[in-house]
Amino acid sequence: MIRIAGVIMCLAMLVPVTATAQVVPERELEIAKALFDAGNYNDALKRARDAMATANFTDDQRLELHRIAALAAFNTGDLEGAQRHVLLLLQLNPDFVLDPFAAPPSAIKMFEQVRAKNVDALNLVRQQLTLRAQQEKREADERERLRLAQELQRRKVEELTRTTTVRVIEKRSFLLNLVPFGVGQFAQGRIEWGTAFAVLEAVTALTNVISYLAIEGLVVHSGGVTLENVLTSNGSGRYTVPFNYIPAAARSQAQVWTSLKYSTGIAFYALWALGIGEAIFHHKAEVVTEHLETVTPPAGSPAPKLSIFPTQGGLGAGFTLSF
Repeated sequence: MIRIAGVIMCLAMLVPVTATAQVVPERELEIAKALFDAGNYNDALKRARDAMATANFTDDQRLELHRIAALAAFNTGDLEGAQRHVLLLLQLNPDFVLDPFAAPPSAIKMFEQVRAKNVDALNLVRQQLTLRAQQEKREADERERLRLAQELQRRKVEELTRTTTVRVIEKRSFLLNLVPFGVGQFAQGRIEWGTAFAVLEAVTALTNVISYLAIEGLVVHSGGVTLENVLTSNGSGRYTVPFNYIPAAARSQAQVWTSLKYSTGIAFYALWALGIGEAIFHHKAEVVTEHLETVTPPAGSPAPKLSIFPTQGGLGAGFTLSF
């Protein structure tokens, strides 16, 4: 019999705990409000007090329960209980105001009397609430900063996993430096210098060719002079010597063209030599360039797994790839 009684007592002690664990704040608030709206003030007061003692409510839910309890106690004549609940309500929100359409003027008057009586304490509560709001804002900003830092770190790691450095080694021939018309400069990728040498050398070469053709146009080709009784290869005893000449009237013009031909020829070879020296000065037998390329993994290939974790004084990131 003693053992049975002990078991019954243990079960009886467990029942309230189980019931408490099953209390739903939203449901309790709805029941208390329904009882109050139905005019069951005693039941509403008891339900609100029991709920606040057994369940975890948010500040807004607890404020509503205190409002219901305060008005229910006031309507049942429990002025002291009503004032106690009003004070607890104001400690949650010192600036709370009763709805004049939902509360009688006498209840609103009692409500304001409690506020005026505890004005200093409520000012302190306001300061505490302000400090708490500022602290919550700082914490929210810090969480957002950490989130953005983690996102930025994740994107950087993800970008690193998708890019690779491509190194290009270019072999350059030394013989190209000896070619005229800026070929050496063009081979080195120095387009401006190559263009300059190509244009200047082309102009001087073309002018030289024009001068040569102009001089040839002034030359008169005669039939030549025939010499009699000379030994020749065919044994005829006659030999004709070709004779070409520039007429006296065209000699001054021929001298101008001749001067131009020699000056442009010298200028062409000087530019050619200068281009060779300039190209040799900048010549590199091997040129290495690097650039980043985005790598797209083939379909079905394993994707890297990114992980970001906190470390002392910052954040850490890593990725793993399974084969």
